[in-house]
Amino acid sequence: MPPQPVDISLIISSRNRAYGLTNCLDAISVAARQASYLRLELVFVDNGSSDSTSDVVREWAANAPIKTTLVYEAKPGLAVARNSGMGAATGRVLAFTDDDCEVFPDYFTSIAALFAADRELVMRGGRIELGDARDLPVTIKPELEPAVLSSDLHAGGFIHGANMAFPRAIADKVGLFDTRFGAGSPFRSGEDTDYVHRAFNAGIRVEYLPDFAVKHFHGRRELGDVKKLQSGYAFGNGALYAKYLFDRRSNMRGMLRWDIRQAALEAIGKRKLDGDLGLTYRSQLRDNLTGMIAYWRSPRLQNPA
Repeated sequence: MPPQPVDISLIISSRNRAYGLTNCLDAISVAARQASYLRLELVFVDNGSSDSTSDVVREWAANAPIKTTLVYEAKPGLAVARNSGMGAATGRVLAFTDDDCEVFPDYFTSIAALFAADRELVMRGGRIELGDARDLPVTIKPELEPAVLSSDLHAGGFIHGANMAFPRAIADKVGLFDTRFGAGSPFRSGEDTDYVHRAFNAGIRVEYLPDFAVKHFHGRRELGDVKKLQSGYAFGNGALYAKYLFDRRSNMRGMLRWDIRQAALEAIGKRKLDGDLGLTYRSQLRDNLTGMIAYWRSPRLQNPA
């Protein structure tokens, strides 16, 4: 008999994080046991690690309650790694989280229930809670109200690559991640924003639902770390603005105009982006413009998107 199709493939990429993988992997074990009626697989992409990341995964997989495929991708970059993971995955639904996240125990059961009754293609993002109260409240999405992406909303942050899922059929329609974007790439961030934006432009419904969740243990506790992170996000968004500036289907021009307006209002005394964290709209706009210039100056690298 042919093998039964996999219901959900969870894709995780990692680079030199052997010291911190145990909690991430053990949380997957708990969730997989709770969803024992589902056919699951973990595709773990070691993105060129020089530590014992692959060894940690192999040791854990030997007794794990979930089929595990270990992929070694030497070329650095989060988008590159995610593309390799998608290529190795066999599931009907592709789910993504990060190596510093822990899935909730009902993670797989919730995803399966959400996608079971779909009659159209839907991309979904889930809740991201702060894993350690000592960390600053960034790179999370704890909202409890569902939302649907529309043309007046920015795709950036609507759903996060640290917790998103979509049917394989969306990957067949939208393609691969743009390898120029994301951590370890020339434009530093935004590979998930770009992918969500492309899906939305292709007529695919994009939802944020708090039903499936992860905890994010990002470890950023200094304001300087947050400013550096925000600068990278703004730089990546700027590159995305440049990428889509002349695409009539895209709302990125409107998002850029909004950023310019907020920076102008801030300059005359209106509220800052986040006063508690020392983030300003003006610095964000500066990094947006720097990212746009970098995009226009960059060689047109080979790119699946």
